[in-house]
Amino acid sequence: EQNGGASVGVIGSNRTTNEENYLLQKFARIVLKTNNIDHHRTADYPAFANAIAGKNNVTATMREVLTAPAILLIGNNPTDQHPLLAWQIRTNVRLNSGRLYVINSQEIKLVRQAKAFAKIAAGTEAKALSFLAGDDKAADAASRQALSELRDKLRAEQNLIIIFGSELRGTDIAALAKFGSSLTGAKYICLGDYANSRGAADMGLYPDLLPGYAPMNQGQRFADEWQSEFPSEPGMSTQQMLAAASSGKLKALYIVGSNPVARYHIDSFGPAKPFLVVQDMFLTETATLADVVLPAACAYEKSGTFTNTCGDLQLVNKAGDFAGARPDFEIIVRIADRAGFKVQNLVPYRGAVRADMGQSRGAQSGEADQHLVWLRANKLEPKMSPFDPAAILDEIQRLVPGYQVHQISRLGLLAGNDVHTSAPETSAGAAKSDSQAIVPSEDTLFTSGTLGHYSQTLNSVIESRRTEPVPPASPAVAGD
Repeated sequence: EQNGGASVGVIGSNRTTNEENYLLQKFARIVLKTNNIDHHRTADYPAFANAIAGKNNVTATMREVLTAPAILLIGNNPTDQHPLLAWQIRTNVRLNSGRLYVINSQEIKLVRQAKAFAKIAAGTEAKALSFLAGDDKAADAASRQALSELRDKLRAEQNLIIIFGSELRGTDIAALAKFGSSLTGAKYICLGDYANSRGAADMGLYPDLLPGYAPMNQGQRFADEWQSEFPSEPGMSTQQMLAAASSGKLKALYIVGSNPVARYHIDSFGPAKPFLVVQDMFLTETATLADVVLPAACAYEKSGTFTNTCGDLQLVNKAGDFAGARPDFEIIVRIADRAGFKVQNLVPYRGAVRADMGQSRGAQSGEADQHLVWLRANKLEPKMSPFDPAAILDEIQRLVPGYQVHQISRLGLLAGNDVHTSAPETSAGAAKSDSQAIVPSEDTLFTSGTLGHYSQTLNSVIESRRTEPVPPASPAVAGD
């Protein structure tokens, strides 16, 4: 309170559920009064949202990869970084005679199944794309022939799925969408590296974007719905927050499910170190520097939803409770309660139900609880506990474009099915892209360096695959 919300930073995770991500950004904005909220970005989802905003049915599902007649893969190595996607591609080629085209700076394993492969120099993916779009001068002499042959094949394809990695960012993605629009029925998949990288982006874990990639100048709609005002100016990115923490500008830093000290190679915060609260499953490098460590439950100890890199929404059910650790959702709610914030403004739950849900008292004049009216209209029950993530899922489906109840079947989720979302397509197309903030995880088939880092067996397998050995990590430390 003494230094104001601008002196507080919040770093979220791409490994926590959609409900926890949404709750965390809401907590930062209306409880802490700060837009200094970010996460480890591994793909340029804002640029992707800008490129396809207003277009219908242009993102492909994981299931569609299995049956697509043709697939273009630009960058990335799905065999190691997206094994399920790689499996779908290989199975499609083997059983459904799908045609795979690859543009990459490395001869990745999927080249074996490719109908055409264009090897390019690292960092020239954007130039290769310009060549495909018709700029014959964009490609160098070494790759021009392979790209020319590939371009001719692609122009004859219909219903092509274009899959691309973090090599394409910013305006490169807009150019890709423009190229795809020249092909009949083309769809896209933007690859993020973690289990919920797409979900973290969709839920608004950005300093300058709200849920659904809404720009800050549209924040009043959320402020009215949340019944709490929050700053309208954009906050700091992760890198900016870490620099501000080292300089003393940031007085407090709340980190949930992330390890920025290891990810961004920080030795320490120096003498100006802020009050540091870390909420994580393990004692990471960041947690060892913390003033307070809050033990959090893993994905199988809590309930919620995840959105995979294709935009497919899936439900996670709690497998069991274990003493000591609490879900991130519950911890955030309890912190807000201890801070004196009205929890019902943070989580739309009700301890008791009014007889008519307030609808007889003039809903049209705004006297009724709009959330309860929405629940009744969509045949959903109000949630009785502030610790129930489904209460936030209700709010997500009410407020976040692409996740709304008429687009997502709650029954399908409960039945264990995946349901495709469309937040980028239904966004306003006004999101700002920051290519410099993207840091790919460089994960492998066996671990992304987060949880698998603690397994000696997995580490031994990783070491056997490395061309150069690396020193073993302490068993009490993990990379993000």
